[in-house]
Amino acid sequence: MKFQKDELATWMQISLNGQFDDTALEEWSTTRDEEPEICAKSPKVDGSSTVMERALCPWETRVNYQESREPKLIAESVCLCRKSRGSTGAFCLPIVRKVPVLRRVSCDRTTNLWNYVRSTELVIVGCHSVLPRTQRAARLTNLSADKRIVV
Repeated sequence: MKFQKDELATWMQISLNGQFDDTALEEWSTTRDEEPEICAKSPKVDGSSTVMERALCPWETRVNYQESREPKLIAESVCLCRKSRGSTGAFCLPIVRKVPVLRRVSCDRTTNLWNYVRSTELVIVGCHSVLPRTQRAARLTNLSADKRIVV
């Protein structure tokens, strides 16, 4: 067991040194048929609002469990809304990170110890609001000159 923990710690240290990048999924769709009520509401910005109430793309956290993986438990985010709250035309996309894991592959019959291999797993770590590729973002200074937005 000690070797396993040391190996996992080494593998995670490699990740912290920047060898794994965060990415966004361009092609993504939610598995939900109906969105929760929060998706239809504008974000709250008062002093008592929670991060979830202020988020343009709210999420919830779920636990992913796999017996043959170390770590066995990984917290994952699930985007709740298809479209960004408070912004027309923007979409909610998951932010994905490659997480280093060890996968159990076999058991050594002489030592009765499990053998593991290094691997990575894509984990959704959050959700963000993005404009579609067909819509070009305008600079805020241009928008304020058009009086469409006050900066």
